[in-house]
Amino acid sequence: MTMPEAKKTPPGIEALVGLLDRESMSSGARLYRRAEAALILVGLLAMIVWTTKNLTPAEGRLASTALLVILVLFVLDTLLRVALVGAIRARQRRASRRAAAGLVEDLEPAWSGEAWGTLDTLTVLPMAIAAPFFWTPTGAPLLASLWLLRFARYSPGGRMLATVIMRERQPILGVFLLFGMVLLGGAVLAFLAERSAQPEVFSSVGASLWWAITTLTTTGYGDMVPVTLLGRLVGGGVMIGGISTISLLAGILANGFSAELKRTEFLRSWDMISKVSFFENAGAATIADIAALLRPRDYPPRAVVTRRGQPGDCMYFIVDGEVEVLIEPNPVRLRSGAFFGEIAILTGAPRNATIVTTRATQLLSLDIADFRSLAASRPELTDLIRKEADLRLGKGRQ
Repeated sequence: MTMPEAKKTPPGIEALVGLLDRESMSSGARLYRRAEAALILVGLLAMIVWTTKNLTPAEGRLASTALLVILVLFVLDTLLRVALVGAIRARQRRASRRAAAGLVEDLEPAWSGEAWGTLDTLTVLPMAIAAPFFWTPTGAPLLASLWLLRFARYSPGGRMLATVIMRERQPILGVFLLFGMVLLGGAVLAFLAERSAQPEVFSSVGASLWWAITTLTTTGYGDMVPVTLLGRLVGGGVMIGGISTISLLAGILANGFSAELKRTEFLRSWDMISKVSFFENAGAATIADIAALLRPRDYPPRAVVTRRGQPGDCMYFIVDGEVEVLIEPNPVRLRSGAFFGEIAILTGAPRNATIVTTRATQLLSLDIADFRSLAASRPELTDLIRKEADLRLGKGRQ
């Protein structure tokens, strides 16, 4: 029984899939993402301009036309992603090596069920539906503000924030409880202190809540100001309480973000280290030590990693991709598992070669200070690096 042959994607469709793949580091995909970002910014500017008063008819038509053209382009982009979602996901699996020579069955396309696909759709669908009926400065064009959400795909900040909030939910809830106590307590005390002196301003606890929240957040619009001694004392207490609770919340979130960022970088470094053949025989304890020292770096094709004559402050391990060492008479190419730049940090001499990537490449960098720390804790690894450096120096190349 023979396995059915996988259908080959036509070259034109494959090229289009490569452009639409937001995880691709190819020059075409990166240019497409930059064009998308430029269209978002131009669209938002056109929306702002069209809501400006005293526009000339020509300026209004220009802003309106820009919004319509960008809307059409985003609708076409979304339709293409819907139609090619299976091919895009298959390409991403191949790029991340999750599929093994066709043995992993392709998933059924489920565009509407994917968070990012849904987000893409929601950024254009409301405006596309409303455009034929409410194309006025106060209607459908205002929905162009949703286009800003398209940037969310390129930033892990949203997911990281959700993770931090879930992990720190107990202290965060405690801060909000304190915030509520100060808010409500301040409103009640201000109402009691000011109701006789300003019955029309502090007319109820509900009205005093507005004063309390503007005071608690140190906004202070000035529309409600205590005039009695007790009221001013309450106001001062609310201000101090607001600064304290907001600072406490900021500290919790900052610490949570820092911990989550370190955790994410550690896991990414661990995953990348496991792909480097130089560390394939290292134990878990060794990898854990190294993961805290190495820094992941992604480079597009033809990017300069090091330049001849520059100070050598770090060395690099190749996780995936390829680099070319530009030395005379014949350049040398290094692939996954190799490392370079070690001679400069061992000898203290400037870089003796310029090194560029030949395709999208993932590297791990090791700073000179961290190298010395590694030499103290894991001398067996640095001995191997020194031996390779001696071999390369003997051959007259880095």
